[in-house]
Amino acid sequence: MVGSFRYGLKSRFYGLFSQLPWSLLVTSIVLAPLVYFSEPATKIIIIKVAIYWSLAISVLMLLKDLYAQRFLYEFSVQGRGIRVYKNSALLAEYNWEQLIAIRAFDKKDKIARQTLESKGVLLKFEDGFELNVFERVSNYEGFNLILNKVID
Repeated sequence: MVGSFRYGLKSRFYGLFSQLPWSLLVTSIVLAPLVYFSEPATKIIIIKVAIYWSLAISVLMLLKDLYAQRFLYEFSVQGRGIRVYKNSALLAEYNWEQLIAIRAFDKKDKIARQTLESKGVLLKFEDGFELNVFERVSNYEGFNLILNKVID
């Protein structure tokens, strides 16, 4: 039962990489008739508005992703315990006996909506620390196998 689990760049900046292209596509579809049927001077203004809109959306998605960083912890499972890291510094070390609750969550839960919009599990430890493990973590299936062995 050994494993190291991290979130990649795409997971950490989920909104910027996944939702921004859809926003740009919808904006261009909505503005396409206006650009096509307008005068040249108006076309320039509409294109500038679309560019500024896309910049505003990208800043909004970046801020959302930066806010989500506080919920993402890297961790490693080593034998009878789990180590939690924040910015590659050891934040906490727990034994499996200190685990008091395991709760699965889906995309509709508040924690998922605030962060990666992904399924996962919430591990709660004796001291009140809650570790959110999202499906986007590297080797999530391996973590589920380890967790099932701990529960049994």
